[in-house]
Amino acid sequence: MKEIVEAILFSSSEALTPAKIAKLSGLRVEEVIQHLEELINEYENRDSALEIIKLGEKYLMRVKPRYAGYIRNLTERDLEKGVLRTLAIIALKQPIKLSDLARIRGNRCYQHVKKLKELEFINVKKEGRSTILTTTKNFAKYFGLKISNPNEIKRILKEYVRDEIKLKELK
Repeated sequence: MKEIVEAILFSSSEALTPAKIAKLSGLRVEEVIQHLEELINEYENRDSALEIIKLGEKYLMRVKPRYAGYIRNLTERDLEKGVLRTLAIIALKQPIKLSDLARIRGNRCYQHVKKLKELEFINVKKEGRSTILTTTKNFAKYFGLKISNPNEIKRILKEYVRDEIKLKELK
């Protein structure tokens, strides 16, 4: 039965809840959770390019971030470009007001924020009349970052962007 759970995760392009896996497999949710935990441990303990991660209440099988560069041209992105760009702005400018994000990205950003919140990649917090956006631990985990503090993520991303600009200027 564990192999059925593994096959479902392998075949899915998105993170799945144990309830969804149970529905697809005919197993009870408790059994699915047990199999997921066993699979996570197995993948952690073997020398593999694949891993299973928990994102909030959902599970995702993916290629480990350190191997992603080798397959980038073979796979389609999990996030559409617009959503990914919106997430990049949030990560670089966090904490950012939703109204400021809308000025930068336009009205489609509201749909993007909804999607990113569903994926648990961002926190959406009301402060007075403003809505403040920051990244989450799930964001860090999904992108293979070892840190999850929003200020540290912002600092590292800004350094990365600066380094990329310098490299382009040297070419």
